[in-house]
Formats: sequence, structure tokens, C-alpha cells
Amino acid sequence: MDKLEKIRLVRAVREGLASGLSLRGACARCGVSAASYLRWAERFDAAGLDGLETLPRTGRPPMVRLSEAEAHYLRSLYLRSNLTRDAGSMTLCARMAAKDPESPLSAAVREAILAPRCSKHALPVEVRRALRASTAEVRRYRDPKAGRNDGVYAPDTIRMVDDGQGGLRRLLPGERQVWDDASVNVGVVVPWPRGGDKCADKWGVRVARFQLLLGIDCATDMCVGYHYVMRQSDAYGAADVVQAFDTTWRLAGGMPRELVLEGGAWQASRTRDYLAAAGVKIVSAKGRPNQKLVEGYFNRLWTCLSVTLPPQGQVGRFRGEMAAENADWRRAREGVIDPRTVFPELTVFLEALDRAIAYLNSEQIESRAYGRWVPSEAYAGAQLQPLVSGLEAYALPVREKRTVRRQGLVAIRTTSPLGWPHTYTFAIRGGWMWDGAEVEVAFNPAEAHRGAYVTLAKAFHDTSAGVLLDEHAELLNAAPMLTRGVMGAWRIAEDCRIGEAKAAKKQTLAAVAAQTAAFDTRGVKARKGQDERKSVERRRGILTGEAPAPFIPAETPELRLPARDLDAEEAALGIYTA
Repeated sequence: MDKLEKIRLVRAVREGLASGLSLRGACARCGVSAASYLRWAERFDAAGLDGLETLPRTGRPPMVRLSEAEAHYLRSLYLRSNLTRDAGSMTLCARMAAKDPESPLSAAVREAILAPRCSKHALPVEVRRALRASTAEVRRYRDPKAGRNDGVYAPDTIRMVDDGQGGLRRLLPGERQVWDDASVNVGVVVPWPRGGDKCADKWGVRVARFQLLLGIDCATDMCVGYHYVMRQSDAYGAADVVQAFDTTWRLAGGMPRELVLEGGAWQASRTRDYLAAAGVKIVSAKGRPNQKLVEGYFNRLWTCLSVTLPPQGQVGRFRGEMAAENADWRRAREGVIDPRTVFPELTVFLEALDRAIAYLNSEQIESRAYGRWVPSEAYAGAQLQPLVSGLEAYALPVREKRTVRRQGLVAIRTTSPLGWPHTYTFAIRGGWMWDGAEVEVAFNPAEAHRGAYVTLAKAFHDTSAGVLLDEHAELLNAAPMLTRGVMGAWRIAEDCRIGEAKAAKKQTLAAVAAQTAAFDTRGVKARKGQDERKSVERRRGILTGEAPAPFIPAETPELRLPARDLDAEEAALGIYTA
């Protein structure tokens, strides 16, 4: 430490003493020991700035001298050793290096380290200095992200933004959102009628843990939306991220101007393409404290969710809290116990999550730097950007290439909204003209009833690649659905599409018959189905608009009965006749 730094510390401590702090308190605030301050202050008062000059040290010469390579080797061993969370083991590293014949240490250094002393931990001072690494270095060595999100930052600026004139202003509601993911420890029960594991085969359900993607408004802490990603592998990708954005913004009717995102799937090429098309700017959270807002929100959400969950639900935020739940989890997956007796159903969990979010949105926030506000009230006047037309095509999570078969059918097997694999079959409008063509099919399994977006993946005959074939290809088979009603109640159902499949088949047959009949010179076989349909419509007055032909019953042979004398029969019976 040079003399200018020493005089700065001396003056800082004296300012603290003048403000009423004790000697110990003033030194602690400045990061200097009381002994060092007293020594420097005495020398400064006696000789001024020259009195703080560092003088050559006298005394016993060092026990051993280390070369730069030896010191570097010892430091690298110390960083690799893992004694505690923030430190390694000096003794272990020094003695292992001294006993390793392959290490670059000289014989003198080895002897100095292994020399008998009162304790093996009493290493030479020079060796200890070479080994010693700061806590920040150890953390950074073990975690490359250490110090980026939890290091030095400018306090009380997280809800501020550049005003364009060299200053800062408060963020406006709706101007910036921050999104992040969280692994939810709560196990949920999902209907699983297709079986496939011990639990589903025996109980017809499956127990799983999924991930939550959630976003809040940076100015107000209002939760703008979430997406519960249900995958068998408990993973999510860029398609899920984009789907979360698109669904949330379509429901809100607008988009923010900026989005704070971490790396990985949040800044993947697909995510960037979607946000570029939407005109939303990415504010990277790498190395910045921007994620602290949503991380703090998750902490409050878990606390609130621990109350809104039913008794069989457990959030489990600390180590060892979920030992019993983990044991039940394993037994349920093996089919030993019915998971519905120990874990909440999916719809129950989602309703509990909605209640927790609704509470936080309506609860007053108290901030030392920004004052007090209620998120839902402050966000009510949010000014969002209007949605860009055609943006939905970028957001469809499933994008697969398939070959058109059976006069317009394409089938894709992917993960359903409930987590199990499911095959979705779509009929392309006019698809009988594209049999054998390679197409790209894009759709959202959560909204499969809205159809699929189908384009040509490769040139087909005289049509170039990229041509839109059908904007809403019809879903033909039943598909699992997770829907939320008007009152917020969640429901699991299976959408039946038999009627749509029959209608699509009839339309295809009629279109092919009409097209073929137009070029058929024989005019018999190709028009057969079409002519029969027209004859029925003509009789009913549908095709030409004329009155239907009158019904003329077929002639029947006259029935001739033997002649009877009714008067004689009545007289014989005693019936009076005039």
C-alpha cells in the first residue's frame, strides 16, 4: 500500500471520528485495523506525508525463496482444493506438492515445507503467501459467474433507465419486463391414461415436477404472466420461452419495449428472431444485477405459495425439508402408493399458484428508494406497444418437416400440454394437390385446435419453397387440453375431432371428383359420385334453386274383394233397417 492510500484512510477514519463514531467503528467502516490507523496517524503527525513512506524491512531473512513458477504452481493447487465453500487447504496443497516427485518445487522448498515443527500446519511464511487466494478468487474459480451478478453494483438504480440526456429517470409501467425460470419442488399429479410406467399402469396417473417460466414488470413488480412447462425431462427450451412471451402478450394486448433476459434459451437464436420481429429490445442480465427483481419475486412467491397450497403440497425451500416427500415420490413412481393421496393434482396446484400471484399483485410494496405502491394499481395504466401482425407464426413452439401423405395428411409426434408424447394429425386444405411434398408444419400443442401453419419446405413441381399452403390446417385426432375458464378454474380434457375428420374427408373427395370430372372425356366413372350428389340436390331444389319435383307415388294393382249383401247380414243379426 502506497503512502497516498494510507493518508486517504487516515483522513477517512478521522472524518468518521469527527461524526461521532468510535475508533473501532470508524476503522471498520474504512476497512482498516485500529492498530494500523494509530501507527500511520502517529507517523503522519510526526513527519507528514514522508512519514508514511514504506521503509525497507529489517530482520531475519526469509526461510526459503520461491520462483515465479513455484508460486504459480502452489496457487493453482490451492484453487483446486475444496476445503470449505470459500477456501482451500494450504497444508494439504503444500505437503502434497512437496511429496510429489513430478512437481516443479526445488529440493530446498520441499525441505522447508516438510521440516519438522510443532505442527504440520506451520508452513513457511513465503509458502503461505504463495498459496493464499482471496475468497473472491476461490468463488470465481469454482463458478465463472461468481462476482458478475452478486458483485459490485450501483445501488438504487435497478428501476431506473437512461433518460437520453445523460441522466436517469424512473421506469414506466409496461416499459420493461424481466423473465426467469424456477424449478418448482412441488410434485403434481397428472392424468396419464396411456400408461407407460409403473405408476400410470396401476393408477392411471403420473407424478411429476415441472418448471415455471415467469415474468414481472420492472417498474411495478406486477406479474404479467407465466408458463408452466411440463416435460418428462424437466427441461425447457427456446420454443417454450417464445411461447411464454407470445401467450402473455396476446392476452395483455401489447408488448414491452425492453426485456431483461439471462443467457441460454432466453437468448437463443430462436428467441432473438422472435423478439427482433416483435421490435422488443433485449437487456442482457449477464454480469448485471437486473435479475434481482424477479429473483426477489420468486422468494416472495414461494412463501405465499406455501400457504395457498393444500396440505399435501410442500414447497421445500431449504435442504432436508422434503425428505418425506422425496420418499413418497419414489414410492409413487414405483406404483407402491397412489400419488393422489400425497400430492396435489395439476389443476389444484395451478389454482394455488394463481391465488399466490393474485395476492402479491394486490399487496403493497414498500421500498426505501422508490416509496410505496400496489403492483396491480400501478400497472393499470401501463402503456404497451401494439402487437406486430404476423408475429404468431414466429412463436409456434413445434416446427417439424414432414412429407404430405394420404391426400393432405401430416402427422407429428411431440410433447402434449400435459407432458406425455402425443401424435397430432393435420389435414391441409387442398392437400390432395401436394401428395409427396416436403412441408414445414408449425403449431402450438397447447392450442392445437387452432390448426397448424404449413409451408413448403422444398420446391415441389413448379412451386418454390416457402409458399404458404395452409394457415390453419385442421386438427383431425383427439388431443389432450389444459384450459382455464372465465372464472379462472383449470380443467383437463380431451378435444374430440371426429366431426372435423369426417368433414375434411368429404371435402377432399368432392374436390378430387370435381377436378377429375372436368377433364374426363368418358364422363361416367369420374363423375359418378358427383352426379349422384347433384341428383339428390336437384330433387331437393338446392342446386338450381327450382322448386322440387312433386312426389308421384307408384301405381299399385287394384284389390278386388268378393261382393257382400250387407242388408241381409244386418237382418239376420236383428238390426233394424229402414
